[in-house]
Amino acid sequence: MFNFGIIGAGNIANRFCDAVKMVENASIVAVGSKNLERAKLFAQNNNIVNYYCGYEELVKRDDIDAIYIATTHNFHYDNCMLALSNGKHVLCEKALTLTKAQAEEIFAFAKSKNLFCMEAMWSRFLPAILKAKDWIDSGRIGEIDMSTFLVGFKCDENPLGRMRNPDLAGGAMFDIGVYAIELTTFLINQELQSVQSAVTHTEQGVDKVDSITLSFDNCVSSLQCIMTCNVDSEMNIYGTNGRINIKNPIFADRVTLYDAEGVVFEEFYSRRDNGFEHQISEVISCVAAGKLESDVIPHKDTIQCAEIFDICLKK
Repeated sequence: MFNFGIIGAGNIANRFCDAVKMVENASIVAVGSKNLERAKLFAQNNNIVNYYCGYEELVKRDDIDAIYIATTHNFHYDNCMLALSNGKHVLCEKALTLTKAQAEEIFAFAKSKNLFCMEAMWSRFLPAILKAKDWIDSGRIGEIDMSTFLVGFKCDENPLGRMRNPDLAGGAMFDIGVYAIELTTFLINQELQSVQSAVTHTEQGVDKVDSITLSFDNCVSSLQCIMTCNVDSEMNIYGTNGRINIKNPIFADRVTLYDAEGVVFEEFYSRRDNGFEHQISEVISCVAAGKLESDVIPHKDTIQCAEIFDICLKK
């Protein structure tokens, strides 16, 4: 049995618990929160026996193989380093870190401790995303010249809430821009040459609209994310022999292949019950194989994404 401990008892951790139930030989043995009552309630709701106020006792448990980190972005660096310092493999929610320097330090430390560490970019594992990658890699749309990615929603306007509070590393970039960046780099799979951006901010000082242009070897990608308006999220990848459309690419239930004339040539649909189960299986299989990083979400991709954060947010 592969045992997880959880740092953070918010909504996304509940989804992780549901996904673990779908994975053979996976279990959760403990959860930690800064609030004891919150940890207790979370444990009761998810049938977890052990719960803690804080994280120190949690990460020292001998029966935990890996720590899943589900706190807000501003705590990820410290939480990762705590887990790794105590000999635990790490699966940390996206965005892994706020800066390139933090990402490099975490991964270097993980390797020095011979521990597996992965950013939880779960969308890269979804069957529809992998189908799109297969179509691209097998040349179904020819040479890629351009791609677009639009994602957004109207967030809570509470200035102290997770999305708008700078002390919690709020803003559109860390919450949804990370998906646009890491799904684009995954599917385009070319050497990144340059990054340009335009960003607008809320009164609290966090980014609310991000427009990013990524220039690759032979492709230009336009990424737009917004947290003040609901939009019809989608990704389009344009090639010399056709295009690929992915509706709602973060959740990616459906992907469509069009020929050069714009006629639907093939469509792939995959029901998504949870989505997190694929990345959980990846952690378990990588650890079993003695790997320190995933081929699907390698360290270099997370570091590159963090570098794009630095450029766009002028860190």
